[in-house]
Amino acid sequence: MQRSTGMKLFLICLAAVFVLFGMMVGCEQKAEKKAEAPAVQEAPKEAAAPAPAPAAEQVKWRMGSTWTPAINLYHGDKAMIQYVKDLTNGNFEIEWFPSGSLMGAFEYFDACSKGVVEAVGDWPSYWVSKDPAFDFLGSMPYAFTNMDYMLWYYQFGGEELYNEAYGKFGMRYFNLGSTTSESGFRTTEKTGPIRTIADYKGKKLRTPARATIWILQQLGGAPVSMPGGEIYLAVERGTLDGAEFSSPGIDWEMGFAEITKYWSVPCWFQPASQVGMMVNQKAYDALSPHYQNVLRIAARAAAMEGLTFYEADSGRAIEKFKEKGTEIVKLDDASLKKLDELAGEYIIMAAKERGGLFAKILKSQLKYLNEYKDWRDMAGKFGFGFQPSYVDAVLAELDKMGVE
Repeated sequence: MQRSTGMKLFLICLAAVFVLFGMMVGCEQKAEKKAEAPAVQEAPKEAAAPAPAPAAEQVKWRMGSTWTPAINLYHGDKAMIQYVKDLTNGNFEIEWFPSGSLMGAFEYFDACSKGVVEAVGDWPSYWVSKDPAFDFLGSMPYAFTNMDYMLWYYQFGGEELYNEAYGKFGMRYFNLGSTTSESGFRTTEKTGPIRTIADYKGKKLRTPARATIWILQQLGGAPVSMPGGEIYLAVERGTLDGAEFSSPGIDWEMGFAEITKYWSVPCWFQPASQVGMMVNQKAYDALSPHYQNVLRIAARAAAMEGLTFYEADSGRAIEKFKEKGTEIVKLDDASLKKLDELAGEYIIMAAKERGGLFAKILKSQLKYLNEYKDWRDMAGKFGFGFQPSYVDAVLAELDKMGVE
């Protein structure tokens, strides 16, 4: 009886163990299933709309010009304007206004300085009355060719000096090209040709540059300063014996073949004309850095376009003049030597009278000529330009003046 009772207790305990074990296994399986069950997914949120791209910078400038539509010294202006438009997908727009549209040619300097217009295409020597420093920034007697201007501007510190001169009036400057040698003096059939310096005596000849005016006066000439647009009628009516204006292609467009017979070469007084663009400094500073860079790149490209255009245009014009009956005559070597000497005299005189920034610019130009001289001599006829005889004498005077 006792054994039976013990057996029952044993079986009861064993059953309890199995029940407890089963409960434990069941709990683990439920936990595993719960762990394996996929997490409840949240409903997808609506994707945020992309931020709108920033609007392109929109800029509109007005650009005046000292040139009328009949005087194509604006070739670099137009090229630069187009390049700026192309590089900004039309978002930087420059509207061009020739001389006489918004105002007269010589009113544009003050207008740009004051911000009435943002930019102006010009010839720097026009502004000598504003500051004598501008005199040789446009042309230099018996000296700089177009390539000399380009080299000096981009590689020998010229750009900084242009900006210093224009900066005095709240502007900066961009090179837009340099013309080839100007044609030289053209005279009427009645006046006759200019073959030697003696032929300048008594002649009423239009020229705007102060250096040329002074040199002609030393030779007994009667130089006259007048705007380019007035030359045609003055020569046609006999008010002038002759005139000079610009390079052959531009002179052709001005109609000079119709009113003159003789063409005297070479152009000793203006071997090149530097043309470019003055820009109001505040307008420039208001541009984004990107658009400032666009303007610089466009101007440099336009300078190359202008340089090559004026060279090619000059070559194409010669036959046109000949076909119209123009007779080309050359100054003799003795006359050219004397003109070289007179140019040096004028430059020394001007440096002493003006000093300041004019002398600083002049010294930089002449130091460039001396630095480039050896290579020019070595290249000979395969290079370009020439070395004026007066360079060392002028530099010596500038050193005496203490010009840095």
